[in-house]
Amino acid sequence: MAAKGSKGSIILEIFIILMALLLIAVIFLPDQIWKEEAKTSKICRDNMNALYEAQRFYYQKNNTYTDSLSKLLTFVQNDSGINHRQSLVSLTNSFTKILNNILTVPSIQNISKMSQAAFEITGDLVGNERYFRKYENIAASSEEIIRDMMNLDSSALFPNFSRSKLFVDSLRTLKESVTDFSLQIAVLRAINSSDSLGLYYSKIEREGFNQFWRAEYAKISKLINDIRATDIAKVSSVADRLAKFIDQINTNLQLLNTSSATKDAQSVEVEKQNLKELHQKFLSPDFFILTKGASLTTLNENDSIILNLTQNDFVCPDCKKLYLIDTVKARITIECPNLLDDIQKEFQACIEPIRDLPLYERITRMTGIVENTKIVLDQNREELKRYTDVLLKIKELQAEFEEIKSVFFYRYANEVYEFIKLVDREKKLSVLKPAIEDILNPIDTLASRMEKANLSDLEKKIDYYHQKLEEIDVTIAGMKLPANVRSRIKSNVEPYQPIYPLLEEVKGTFNPTHISNLRKTEKSLEKALLKALEGRKQSVYVIFSREHINHGNYAAGEKSWEKEQ
Repeated sequence: MAAKGSKGSIILEIFIILMALLLIAVIFLPDQIWKEEAKTSKICRDNMNALYEAQRFYYQKNNTYTDSLSKLLTFVQNDSGINHRQSLVSLTNSFTKILNNILTVPSIQNISKMSQAAFEITGDLVGNERYFRKYENIAASSEEIIRDMMNLDSSALFPNFSRSKLFVDSLRTLKESVTDFSLQIAVLRAINSSDSLGLYYSKIEREGFNQFWRAEYAKISKLINDIRATDIAKVSSVADRLAKFIDQINTNLQLLNTSSATKDAQSVEVEKQNLKELHQKFLSPDFFILTKGASLTTLNENDSIILNLTQNDFVCPDCKKLYLIDTVKARITIECPNLLDDIQKEFQACIEPIRDLPLYERITRMTGIVENTKIVLDQNREELKRYTDVLLKIKELQAEFEEIKSVFFYRYANEVYEFIKLVDREKKLSVLKPAIEDILNPIDTLASRMEKANLSDLEKKIDYYHQKLEEIDVTIAGMKLPANVRSRIKSNVEPYQPIYPLLEEVKGTFNPTHISNLRKTEKSLEKALLKALEGRKQSVYVIFSREHINHGNYAAGEKSWEKEQ
C-alpha cells in the first residue's frame, strides 16, 4: 500500500510541475509573441519609410525615381549634401560636448543652477505683480527682492562671483543657442567666456555671497509666508515655486562652499585648451568652409533615415523578400511583400468561376465595332473638311461615341473583365484592395442586369448612334461633291451594322449559372479581402499562434497603417 501511495505521489508531483510550467507559458509566452509581432511590424514599416524617403531624396536630385536598390543606396551614401550635414553635426557636437564638460564641473554647475533659480524667482515675482498690488507689504517686499536678484550680476559685495555667474550664464546660453552662430564664431565666444571665467572664478567671494543670501533667504521666506496668508495662494502657485527655487539655491550654495576650487579650476583650464584646439581645427583647410556656416546639432528626421539606410532595409523582416517598388510618373509606392503571393492566389481562386464568361468576348467585339466605325468617320471627315455642316455632325458624333463607356451594362461588363486581368497580373495589395472594393457593386449590378435581361440603356444608346450615322450618310448623299471625293467616301453606317446581331449574342450569354457565379464571386472576393487584411496565423509553442500580416504600403505620402488606425 505504501508503494502504491508513493507512486501516486510522484505522478501527482509531475502533474503539478507540468501544470505550473503550462501556467508560466500561458502568462509569459503570449506577451512575448505579441512583442515579436509588434517589433516585426515596426521594423518593416520603418524600412518602407526609409526607402520612401530615400527615393524622394533621389527624385529631388535626379527628377526621376530608380528601380535599382543598389543604385539608390550608392547614391545616398555618396551624396555630398548629407555627408556635409553629418560632418557639421559631428563638429557641432564636439563643440557642445566641451561646453557641457565646463558646465558640469561641480562648482560651475552649482553657480549655473543658482543663477537659473534666481532668474526664475525674478520671473515669478514680476509675473505675479497684479496679485501683489492688493497688499502693500507684499508688493514692496517683492520689488525689493527683484532689485536684489537683479544686482546679482553687478554686486559690489561679491564682484568676482557676479562676473563668474555672468560668464557661466554666457556659456550655458551659447550651448542652448549654438545653432544661431557659425561654429567659428561660437567657439570664439566660448573661448572668450571661459578665459574671462578663469580670471574671476578662483577669486569668488564665497563668504560675501553667503551673507547676502542669508539675508535674502529670510526676505523671500517671509514673503512666502505672507503670500500664503492671503487669497493669492488660491489663484497662484507663486509661493510654492519660490520655496522650490530658494531651496535649489540653498542646496547648490552648500555644494559650492564645499567644492574644491583648485580642482575645478584645473578642469576648466583643460577644457579651455580643448576649445582652443577645436578652434584651430575649425580654421584648418579641411574644415574652414564647413565651419563658417551655421552650426547644426542634429540631422533632421529625413536625413537621419536616409543616412542610416542599409541593404537590410530593402528586405521585409517577415518574409525575407525585397520590398515592391512601383514608380508611376512622379508617384512612388513602397509595399511590403509579405503574403502577397498567397493573397493573389486566393483572389484568383475567387474570380475563377467568372474568368471565361462569353459576355466578355461579345463586349470586346462590340468595342471593336465602335472603334471601326469611328475610324471610318474620321476618314470621311478628312475628305469632307471643307464642308462645315456635315463636318460638325461628324465631330459631334465622334465625341458622343465616348458616352458608350458610361452606359451601365457596357461599363460594368468591361470593368469586371478588366478586373479579372488585373488580378492575374497584379499582386500588390495597395492596388488590389481598392480595386476589389470598387468592383463589388459592378459585379452585383451586372448580375442583376443579366438576371432581368435588362439591356435597355445599351440598346437605347446603340439605336441613337445608328440613327446619327444614317443621318450623316443621308446628308452626304445629298451633297454636291466632286466625283473623286465621292468615290472615296465610305458608308458610315455599314461598319456599325454588325452591332445588332452582336447585341442579340450578348443577350444569349445570360446564363443562370453565369449569373450565380457572379454573385458567388462578389461574396468570395469580399471575404477574401477581409481575410487578406487579417493575415495568417502560424502555430508556435504547440498551443499558441503567431500572426503574420501584410505590413502595408507607403504611397503618395500616406502610410496605409496610419490611415487604418
